[in-house]
Amino acid sequence: MKNLKLILAVVLLMNVAIVFAQQQEVYVSAESGLSLRDQPDVNGKMLTKLSYGEAIGVLEETDKNLVILDGGEKISGKWVKVETRNHIGYVFNGYLSPNKIARTIRLKLDKLNVEIKNVTTSDYKRSHNLKDIDSTIINVDKSDSAEGKNIVLIENDYKHVSIFQRYENSFSFMSSDPNCKSNEPRQFNTEWKPLKQLKSNSFETLTYTKKDWVNFIKTATKDLKDDVENKCGKDWLNYVKTIKNIKDYPISISKERVFIKLILTDFEDNITEKIIEFDIPES
Repeated sequence: MKNLKLILAVVLLMNVAIVFAQQQEVYVSAESGLSLRDQPDVNGKMLTKLSYGEAIGVLEETDKNLVILDGGEKISGKWVKVETRNHIGYVFNGYLSPNKIARTIRLKLDKLNVEIKNVTTSDYKRSHNLKDIDSTIINVDKSDSAEGKNIVLIENDYKHVSIFQRYENSFSFMSSDPNCKSNEPRQFNTEWKPLKQLKSNSFETLTYTKKDWVNFIKTATKDLKDDVENKCGKDWLNYVKTIKNIKDYPISISKERVFIKLILTDFEDNITEKIIEFDIPES
């Protein structure tokens, strides 16, 4: 009897291993995201929306075909059963790719296309047209950051392109004294700094370091000196100046927004500026 149970357990494990081995990993290629449904039908309940570039495992292919008209182009495929981290359901495989996809944001300008690599957005918007406007907003997903991202210039027909970055930080102070606190958070903008250039056509967005945060705290407390001294006293302010570890500060700080500025110079030396705002959600 024990031997029979052992054999059954081994067979079960082998079957599970075979199922996982047969899973095919694919990637979502729909830039606006892909609906995961509980049934292989467009009217099935939507379980979630899969992000562009997200990796999923295909469990099995159904015999249900589907044709979608997308921008005048017919996309043909089948419903397939897939597994994600949190769900098992069905998707249309016309928007699945066997190749890993970089989550790219594309910006269209008059004489330049820009790609920002591997940014996860909360609104699935992957393309922004900056030909007739001076700024755009990219809503960064709470699981991601705007820092350390590659920016690539494509089809560049400008004489010169310079790229800079700054932060908008939120700052508030507090203590055990109920009078020693900000009435509301204050926003501060850092100075514009040039991006690190990787190649002639590629750059990397800056990362805010602990040293940057400490310098920001010094600047913010200096700018708010009168307000801080009035509510907390000089001793509190002197105490803040002695702190070495950023975690020990009796204040609250966070990144609210990250801005990228492109300064474009054409061959007639006309200068145009474009601003990309990365909106950072609260943690």
